[in-house]
Amino acid sequence: MSWQPPVHRSRIGAKHLRQEVVCQDASLSTQFQNRNGVPIKLMTVADGHGGARYWLSHIGSKLACEIALHQAERKLTRKLLSHSAPTSTELAYWDKWLKHDLPGMIVKNWRNAIENDWDWYDKSPKREAEGFSPYIYGSTIGLVVLTPHWWGCTGLGDWDLVRIRSSTKSSPINAELINSEDAFSTQRESTFSICKSDAVERFAERSSLKTIDRNEPPFALVISTDGVRKSCSTDADFLTLAHYLVSEVPTPSISGECNVLDEGLDRITTEGSGDDVSVAIGIHGLLNLENTTTTS
Repeated sequence: MSWQPPVHRSRIGAKHLRQEVVCQDASLSTQFQNRNGVPIKLMTVADGHGGARYWLSHIGSKLACEIALHQAERKLTRKLLSHSAPTSTELAYWDKWLKHDLPGMIVKNWRNAIENDWDWYDKSPKREAEGFSPYIYGSTIGLVVLTPHWWGCTGLGDWDLVRIRSSTKSSPINAELINSEDAFSTQRESTFSICKSDAVERFAERSSLKTIDRNEPPFALVISTDGVRKSCSTDADFLTLAHYLVSEVPTPSISGECNVLDEGLDRITTEGSGDDVSVAIGIHGLLNLENTTTTS
């Protein structure tokens, strides 16, 4: 059993369309082989904060996705991965990489990128008046790494990660929320951001690595920006919605952008939060899903 090519999609929120505001979400996915031929997939989503203080966050989110994928691919391409099940030492290495090493490279290169954007962009009166600050580009970032024997995630901010397994008679919606910001920090008024000075250390609590047993049933991973979950009145509705989005992905999936998701995402933002919405989906094996209608 192997990973299908991941897919991703971002759609501008219904509220932003009415206000003639640009989409502040971004998403990307890619697949490649490392130096010894092990197939690897990556997928990422980011949500620019928007608002007056973060007025270039649509650029910040795009750069966050590009840099997260580039830094992860750069390391994974060069490093040898085993074709067989990894040892505990190897798993510990990649767990540390997800929690500490990769976040440091993402934050460092993102800050270099936004400084370059500021320096090279034609200066508008607003840019000249306000001056540069990382907060202007503020964004969340969530990244998922998919390998034959393990998968892992890292990031910060209010993205959500759902795991979906094949439907059964007793559980037609076989889904669980396995990573969310509110599970770790319930007392905070605002989300963590890549623009803040403590960004690097904030990745660790959202980072995890899970091994894949050779006999593990098929499953899908859905990472989404907060506009998707906010469009649902309950988490049960959110899981139903994530299940629906996975069921819309062609089998086998086609790597990259998946236009078939557009209609579902447009409906989510129109009937729900009005916020921008992004998803990226990776499917391991052949899922058996009952198609469902969305709940808002």
